[in-house]
Amino acid sequence: MKIIEPFVEFIPQKDAKHHVATCARICYGKETGKDDVTINTLINKHHFSMFRHESVYAIGKYNNVLREILFEFNKCHYIDYVITEKSDNGKIYISTNGNFIIDLNHLSEWNFKYKVLLKYIDNNKVEPEEFINTEIGFNLARYTFKVTTQISTSREFNRVSPNNIAERSTRYVYEDGSICRPHWLKGYFIYKDTNRKYIIYKDNKLDEDVNHKVYRFIKSCDNSFENYKYLVEAGLHRQDARGVLPLDTATICIYTYSIKEWRHILDLRYYGTTGEPQPNAKIIASMIRNELIYLGYDFR
Repeated sequence: MKIIEPFVEFIPQKDAKHHVATCARICYGKETGKDDVTINTLINKHHFSMFRHESVYAIGKYNNVLREILFEFNKCHYIDYVITEKSDNGKIYISTNGNFIIDLNHLSEWNFKYKVLLKYIDNNKVEPEEFINTEIGFNLARYTFKVTTQISTSREFNRVSPNNIAERSTRYVYEDGSICRPHWLKGYFIYKDTNRKYIIYKDNKLDEDVNHKVYRFIKSCDNSFENYKYLVEAGLHRQDARGVLPLDTATICIYTYSIKEWRHILDLRYYGTTGEPQPNAKIIASMIRNELIYLGYDFR
């Protein structure tokens, strides 16, 4: 068993196809692969939710018909827009995602309004860098983060809407058997000696108390991974064997949200507007907040 550290990595979208494929492969415990094959597999199996990680932006001239169409989506999570001026001098800024575009393609077959919106976005599409470098686009921008944390903590972040999530399946922990260090284990160093005895250090000092909470925790987690391995090798399917895994099992998630949605998530998981945040969730929220501050955003 290994102990890995919680971590957050900003994943900029440089190529839409590669971005979606990279996010989708996280689910299957893969880091690399052929983008075309991954994309085609997602489409053929109707796994359209992975395309929510693709950010689609458009900047076009004001259009009164389009304004009326966009008004119908005022409460929709998957598209946001700003109209600078209701005149010929005005512009419309649109921020959405690939899954919504796929939905529009299907809906446009029987609804003229959706066809108009789809055509407008397609004709006025701009690259993320161009969009985000405008004052309005900056406040409509969407950001993707790769998060290494505990399964228990990913649940905290997965309980928000919309669910723009890709998470590594617990079927793929068999190869490494890792837990992500929980907040209370900070400062501890643990390893097994040649006799499979746990050696625990706290702030570089040896702790030989076998009844120590850390000893019990590590032993329990290690036993769980060994049981998982045994059950798999005994013929139990991984999706059934994973029932014995500890909640601190390490997982990797991809989240893509607009800056407005990220602010809401940070209100819950960092600032605790609805109650004290779970400590491990606050660690991840703090890392995401720091990344967004680095990208130029202000927070209270």
